[in-house]
Amino acid sequence: MITLFREANYFTYLGYRLFGESIRKKAEKYYDLEKKLRQAMISMPPEMYIATAKVVSIFFAIAGLILGLFLAVVLIYFVHLPKALFPIALPGNVYSTWVEIRKYVIAGVLVAILTAAFYAFGKFLFSIYPSTIISDRKSKIDRALPHAITFMYSLSRGGMNLIEIFRSLSNYYEVYSEVAREAARIVRDMEVLGKDLRSVLAEAVELSPSENFREFLHGLITVIDSGGDISRYLEERADFYLERARQEQKNFLEFLGLMAESYITAFVAGPLFLIIIQTVMVVMGQGNLTALYAVIYLVIPIGSFFFAMVIKLLTPTEEGEPPELKERYTYLRIPHSGAESKEELKRIEKLKKKVKSWKFRKALRHPLRPVKQKPIYAFAFSVPLGLLFIAYGLKMYPFYRSMNWVFEIDDYVFIGLIIMLLPFVIFHELKMRNTRKTLRLTPIFLNKLASANESGMSIYRAIAMIAKTDTTPLKKEISKIKADLDWGISLNDALIRFANRLKIFELTRTISLLNEALKSTGNVTEVLMISAKDASNAELLRKERQSNMFMYVIIIYISFFVFIGIVYIITTTFLATLAQSAAKVAASGAHINMLRGVNIKTYRNIFMHASVFQGIFGGLVAGVMGEGSLSSGVKHSLIMLVMAYLLFTVLIH
Repeated sequence: MITLFREANYFTYLGYRLFGESIRKKAEKYYDLEKKLRQAMISMPPEMYIATAKVVSIFFAIAGLILGLFLAVVLIYFVHLPKALFPIALPGNVYSTWVEIRKYVIAGVLVAILTAAFYAFGKFLFSIYPSTIISDRKSKIDRALPHAITFMYSLSRGGMNLIEIFRSLSNYYEVYSEVAREAARIVRDMEVLGKDLRSVLAEAVELSPSENFREFLHGLITVIDSGGDISRYLEERADFYLERARQEQKNFLEFLGLMAESYITAFVAGPLFLIIIQTVMVVMGQGNLTALYAVIYLVIPIGSFFFAMVIKLLTPTEEGEPPELKERYTYLRIPHSGAESKEELKRIEKLKKKVKSWKFRKALRHPLRPVKQKPIYAFAFSVPLGLLFIAYGLKMYPFYRSMNWVFEIDDYVFIGLIIMLLPFVIFHELKMRNTRKTLRLTPIFLNKLASANESGMSIYRAIAMIAKTDTTPLKKEISKIKADLDWGISLNDALIRFANRLKIFELTRTISLLNEALKSTGNVTEVLMISAKDASNAELLRKERQSNMFMYVIIIYISFFVFIGIVYIITTTFLATLAQSAAKVAASGAHINMLRGVNIKTYRNIFMHASVFQGIFGGLVAGVMGEGSLSSGVKHSLIMLVMAYLLFTVLIH
């Protein structure tokens, strides 16, 4: 569906044939839309976008019409309407006619409303889509801008001109996101449309969705006009936007504090209050368990999950897997013709088979390596094991229509969930621990290289010296870089292999900066220092964010302990007292309608479910608040699930 919005397609051409003439007559109405489309980088002129919107909206309307006709048939043939559907007095003959035709009238209105609503929904989607893309591009540009400017600064220090800098930046979309796309548009307008640099930059100011990027380009135009030092300007702007990113991160953390308070009020204290009230009302004979079930099985899980998703969407984090950087050179020469080429091709094929055989043997020796690299693969074996355990429980307790069956099978379900989640949590935390170590040690490694090179030592000797004397967990990878250099591989390709092995986004960005800068200058020391500074700044921001966000994880845990503590007290003290009172009343022969007998076992199971759900979904909220990741929240969910389950199975009998 998204491609219908971004590029021309069959719907576009069909719509343009049908509505193109009428749309062109009102072209002046679409000036603002044209600017939005260019800011969103949607590759369609406004006329074609409007035509696409009209055609797709018509198809939406047809879908609404089909749905309306189906519901109309159901209404006419299967639904019995009460006689007094509308409390309006009508004359006898008019009323009898109305009774005969009212189903058809209501069905017709229903069809018309659904058709119009679906058509309006289609138009609404197309109307808000450019603004949605613009907002997304703005946030991505603002996040990547400090690092992109550092990239530009490192190239400018090597003597590269501004046009070449923009061209190099445009080649790293996976690393610098939408900033690279803005650079690509600047390069395209100069090379394809023949515009001069100043005009292109001025136009980019008008079209960029990011205020920060527009401000940066304004300053760049001023430096160009005045003949100022571009390198000095880029260095100053990199520090400025880094500080601004730190301030924006601070504002986001303050926003997280507000969201944490909202979560505790809405999905911890609120459900707890409702649980207590509904429990008392049921015991006193003034309510039923339906409302209690709704709070525990609907409000807590669904509300908490959507709250976690909202926080996740609002959290500024890097997206997707780190890109695979391409090595500069190819080490196998592929022959094209000649008698010798056949023999060489055979040798190459033989070599490829040996490489495949070696990779297969390596995979057999390290069967868990894929899971360590992508912990989500752990679900491939943990989920079947968990489902088997749940299936065993179903075999032990066959289904029958009663909540008691749920209370009998719940132990198997909760233990099955633990089996499913535990392997993923272990491998994910191992990977995150290695990632944090690498990000912490990479700036140190680059600074060591820079210091050694500044003292007159070559890069090869510096790496060899560090590989021999280093005692950090990064030593193994540094030794692999040295081994690649020993085999005659260039420094650029050795660093690319280093980044591709570890697959960490921030490291990939640092190596991209370092490699491009090394191509443009022979001053290796300065390039290494700039790369180390960029990596250090990114690590500093990450540590500041994690140290501040960790406070909200503690808040979620405290709220969870309060929740299960109060539920524990209700189960062991309050309900037990009520049960004894009801038993005494029954033994005395008296009858009090406001005091029912209390089945403590039933309430114990209900409250266990409430605590487990609070733990599972509260853990996801803790993950997105503490580390900006649902995957990191799984460990919190597992910890809280185990604690809640043990509380009700070990301490409460």
